[in-house]
Amino acid sequence: MLNFLNTKILNKDKAEDVSVQLGLDPEKDLELLLKECKIYLKVYNEQKIRRAFMLCLDAHTNKLRKSGLPFYTHPLEVARIVMNEIPLDDISVISALLHDVLDEGDHFSVKDIRLEFGNDIADIVEGIHKIEHIENRNSSIADQAENYRKLLLSLFKDIRIILIKLADRLHNMRTVEFLSEPSRLKLSRETLDIYAPFANRFGLRNIKWELEDLAFKHLNKEAYYEIKSALKSTREEREKYVADIISPIEERLAKDEILKKLKVKFEINGRAKHIYSIFNKMIARNKPMNELYDLFAIRILLDTVEDNICFYVYGIVAGLFQPVPETFKDYINTPKKNGYRSIHCAIVGNDKKIVELQIRTIQMHQLAEQGFAAHFRYKGGRIDQQSILEKQQILNWISEVREIFENVKSRSNEELVENFHNQLFFDEIYVYTPTNEFRTLPKNSTPLDFAYDIHSEIGNHFIGAKVHGKLVTIDYKLQSGDQIEILTSKKQMPNEEWLKYATSARAKQYILKFLKEKDKMLEDEGRSIWNLKCKENNINLSESEFETLIKSMKFDSAENFFIALAKHQFTLDKIFEFLKIKIKTGIRSNYESKERENNNKDNLKIFNSTDNNKYSKIPDDLIINEDGSFDLKINITALNKQHIIDQINTVVLSMPEIEILEININENEPVLIESFLLNFEKKSYIEILLENLNKVDGIKEIEILKN
Repeated sequence: MLNFLNTKILNKDKAEDVSVQLGLDPEKDLELLLKECKIYLKVYNEQKIRRAFMLCLDAHTNKLRKSGLPFYTHPLEVARIVMNEIPLDDISVISALLHDVLDEGDHFSVKDIRLEFGNDIADIVEGIHKIEHIENRNSSIADQAENYRKLLLSLFKDIRIILIKLADRLHNMRTVEFLSEPSRLKLSRETLDIYAPFANRFGLRNIKWELEDLAFKHLNKEAYYEIKSALKSTREEREKYVADIISPIEERLAKDEILKKLKVKFEINGRAKHIYSIFNKMIARNKPMNELYDLFAIRILLDTVEDNICFYVYGIVAGLFQPVPETFKDYINTPKKNGYRSIHCAIVGNDKKIVELQIRTIQMHQLAEQGFAAHFRYKGGRIDQQSILEKQQILNWISEVREIFENVKSRSNEELVENFHNQLFFDEIYVYTPTNEFRTLPKNSTPLDFAYDIHSEIGNHFIGAKVHGKLVTIDYKLQSGDQIEILTSKKQMPNEEWLKYATSARAKQYILKFLKEKDKMLEDEGRSIWNLKCKENNINLSESEFETLIKSMKFDSAENFFIALAKHQFTLDKIFEFLKIKIKTGIRSNYESKERENNNKDNLKIFNSTDNNKYSKIPDDLIINEDGSFDLKINITALNKQHIIDQINTVVLSMPEIEILEININENEPVLIESFLLNFEKKSYIEILLENLNKVDGIKEIEILKN
């Protein structure tokens, strides 16, 4: 059965192929919708669809789209898409008709929809409304991440939410030319980044291709029309070339005795690659379009339930045309993550031009066209929401996506969007374990990704890998067909360096999870050390006092302080010496110290270095406290180096005769000023302290101020 001339080899935009003019007569539009319901739906509630249409018409009365058409035509078109292009059920059709009514102020509420149409429809409409609320804000990276979350949550609640949203975006892209240029570009970029990948993940390939082409048309108009023009100008030539290849294949299959005996019917057709795909091939291969020969594909559809017949037919075709061995891909035994199954290969046609060939059964083709929607189980003619969650591929994907969203606080929105996007829009490679177990990984995966794909514990203890029996480096890029053996050691643990070599979201997530758990253990260990020493020395710092202390030691958080303490990154002796100091009045806050400094500017003495001393003269008129002690403020200007700060703190902390009232650091590259407010029992202790500080290399000035 030859079906070539009616194919999509021209790659015609659906936006330019609209045969029905809506918006002229609402009654006729409703009758058209009901007529299509009769054709496409197994069962449908005509009365509910009528009521939904009338409510939609009422909600959007006197409202126009940018195209000038009545606004109700948009939800109507979305309803038609979910009915005959995805396709879904009457609940989806009704929800599509109502998906914009909540935007019309206080006229209609979720409660109204729930009372009139039931919980399922109300929940779907509310879910779509929440996604659109995010879309209508400025498209920052944070909003994009939030949009991903909203779409994902809709998947867990009712998959029809995201599928109707895809239909909504498809119709908006078909009419995007009526928007302003900034709006067109924003919508197009969002479509390429979010909605086309979602369509891809759900196996809705036709919708994915159309979304990509429509978005590309506005993001790179010049390239789009250049490719489109070239396709149009070579239409007749391509049709004849593909027909010349199809003809001998059709003749040979029609005569085959085995196919006759098994009563296997077949259909052969040809199609052009879509425009965005051709553009990507030009970029990837760095070639102009006229040098690309695999711009069209021949598809053989077999009416059989026997998968092996596909391989039998491949053998027949390979006897007629030379196959290109390295292009053979068996997606039948190793389906793509979205469930897609088919044989893909390339053959050398006339004039040595390469043509892509696809061979699959009618059932496989249905899945290729409808994606996971082809697996919906119907109860009473309506979709059972849980049926989609029974497919192993979608369960695996949900599991992977959940991993991305775990511990999300430890990652930036940019990382979240990138990893989620990679999960949606994937290029895959196919590799094997030493026991020939098949594994699918993202393109550019490394042995580390493979290890984590096997099991998180294998990944966490990874020390190396062999590919086809030969040792490879951790950054080796795996190729389809590689057989990988992972080497492990119980002593090995993940480190931050591994993130440079991980490509898959799964590997990155497990590495980050391990590092976070490790830091939490170290934090708990450091906190225990701190609390124990405080208890031993009978010291209890307030929260503000503790914050001042850790800032003086250049830690930006208590967590990092405790982690460093557990790692012994600073000497414990200094902590112990500090804990031995009997703090009388506590450590004042930075605010209090600045206030005191401002109130005592008259007491300030500007430093002038003499001889080899780095410090100024000790004031003669010291203010004596009631107990006979006196307070001094010492500002130390030094090179901004951690080891110099450590030496300064060691000198001060090593004198138990001095009481520390306040510590403060003011950084100003390449130097810093560390300020101490100290209490001295005797003037001689000041001299000892200054002499010891004078010996520290890196100190430039020591300023002595009356308190």
